[in-house]
Amino acid sequence: MPWLSLIAAVFALLWGSLWGSFLNVVVYRVPAGLSVVHPRSRCSSCGTPIAAWHNIPVVSWIWLRGHCSTCKAPISPRYPAVEASVAVLSLALAMPWLPALLDPAALLDPAGLPWRPLLALLGEQAVVFTWVAIALIDADTFLIPDVLSLPLPLVAIGIAAVVGEQRGVDLQMAVLGAVVAGLGLWLLMWLYARMTGREGLGFGDVKLLASIGALLGLGAVPVVLLAAALQGLAFALLYALLSRGKATEERGLQSLRHLAIPFGPFLVLGGIEWLLLHRLGAQAMAAQGLWLLD
Repeated sequence: MPWLSLIAAVFALLWGSLWGSFLNVVVYRVPAGLSVVHPRSRCSSCGTPIAAWHNIPVVSWIWLRGHCSTCKAPISPRYPAVEASVAVLSLALAMPWLPALLDPAALLDPAGLPWRPLLALLGEQAVVFTWVAIALIDADTFLIPDVLSLPLPLVAIGIAAVVGEQRGVDLQMAVLGAVVAGLGLWLLMWLYARMTGREGLGFGDVKLLASIGALLGLGAVPVVLLAAALQGLAFALLYALLSRGKATEERGLQSLRHLAIPFGPFLVLGGIEWLLLHRLGAQAMAAQGLWLLD
């Protein structure tokens, strides 16, 4: 039923855009120690509460031409960018589960509703969307709040305990992934500090990688860590090249060797890449008859 798939895809996009709007609130308020539910969103320049029709993800920013409706102060384009990105991410995470969720036999039989695929999808989205918030906060503040990072490994292990068979990451692999990832990165952090006398990583990165290992399994950890390191290095080199020496002056550094870049965003990027690309590769192999999906 193509029309049903189209409706589901549109719903996934809308669902993700709403979460993206909420993540913008989380990223702004959590580092400041503010509640994410009260008070309602307001303009950071004039303090005027934002009307509901001015708070529609992406659309309102375009409608208002990127400015507050009251004081005309500019609204950062990052807000719609986050909303649009999370909307696309929501759809990408939903795509592999749509065949099971839209199975006509299950939809016609209330007793046979596919609650396990639905729970697997919602669990993945909850963890991944939290990763996105962590990445943005780390990029802004060089800090990963415990209120976001601490529960994630346990949540991911809980997902494995309930729907691990559907996701392909059972409870044992989730626990091993969390323990090996967390302890392994902590050991690297300790060795780097001992050898250089400087802090290279933080405990927030350790907890973040533990959650990645718990959600994706032990096998994903080395690949995610390598991808994060390579992409972080590429970003640092590109930043140094484009800044043309201004980076050291602006940050008061003796050399670019001391340039600090948050690692959390690249861990998140590597984790999302593994989750999407690994699953896409498995589906391609299944389509060619090289791999059988249970």
